[in-house]
Parts: sequence; C-alpha cells; structure tokens
Amino acid sequence: MKMEKRMETGSKELLFIISPPQAIVEYVAMLKQHVKLAIGHPFEDEFARAHISLFKYRDEHAEDWLYQVDSKIASFTPFHVHIKNLNFFDHGTTRTIYLEVVHKNPICEIVENLGDPGGEFTPYITIARNLDINDFLKAWKSLKNLSYSDYFRCDHITVLTKKAPRRWTYYMDLSFAA
Repeated sequence: MKMEKRMETGSKELLFIISPPQAIVEYVAMLKQHVKLAIGHPFEDEFARAHISLFKYRDEHAEDWLYQVDSKIASFTPFHVHIKNLNFFDHGTTRTIYLEVVHKNPICEIVENLGDPGGEFTPYITIARNLDINDFLKAWKSLKNLSYSDYFRCDHITVLTKKAPRRWTYYMDLSFAA
C-alpha cells in the first residue's frame, strides 16, 4: 500500500478532489482575476486553486477509512476529464460561475463508490462562488462568450486535510490502477 504519510492528531476532516494540470490551474486563476476586475473587488474563493471537489469525510477514524478507500481507488481505471466552456449555478440570491465537466460519468462513479454525494452530484471547476446578482451580471457579461475546451488524464485522487476554517492543505495522492 502506498500510504506512508500519517495523520496528525486532530486532523479528522478530509477533502477528496481531482487536481487538473498546471495549464488549467493557471487558466482558472486568470479567469478569477478577470472576475475581480469586472466586479471591482475581491470575492469568495478568489485564491482557491482549481480543482474538482468529490466529497468530504469527517470521522475520528479517518486514517483507518483511508486504507479502505486506497484499495478501492487502486481498482479504478484512469480516464480523461473533458472541460468545456463556462456555465453558472443559480442559488436564488447568488450565482456560482464554473468550468463545465463534459463527460461526468467516470467522476460520478467515483463519488458513488467512495463517498456520499448527499443527493445529486455535479462535477465542475469553480471560477467564482456565491456572487450576488449585481456582481454576477458584471462578471458574466464579460465571461459568457468565452470559448474554452481542454482535457486531462485523471489517474489519481488528491486528499486534502483541514488545517483551519476554510483552509485545506495537501495530504496525499491515491493512485488508480496502472
């Protein structure tokens, strides 16, 4: 088993993500700066690194559970994640702008096999979360006509551990089958 790193005492909340390659991370960072310029002020998760959130796990025995998950993840086959264009979620009084994942099934299967999505699960990469209507309209006006398409090979899941409220740090990668 590849799990060599041990969890420190008190680190009981884990976040499982898919990390895109650096080129996509940089593109998302550029889009976030574009949003900041469009709305004229900072916004929630402005500096968050690009990723696809899968699920969180919280338990005092999280490390034991990680060993079980590692063996399940080792049975998954690598796949390509296709990203195409921008879209947004309407949360009523706020909106979230994101890059859309085109072929969702392989990612949804991971969540179904490992986590509890707590309802419908939609994979995406956040650009700007919880913008109020005015900020959303300003940002969307300047972003809506952007065309984007890229893909990357997903062959592992990255695990982050919670260090402080709203602060996650790298913990380990869990690899799929070779």
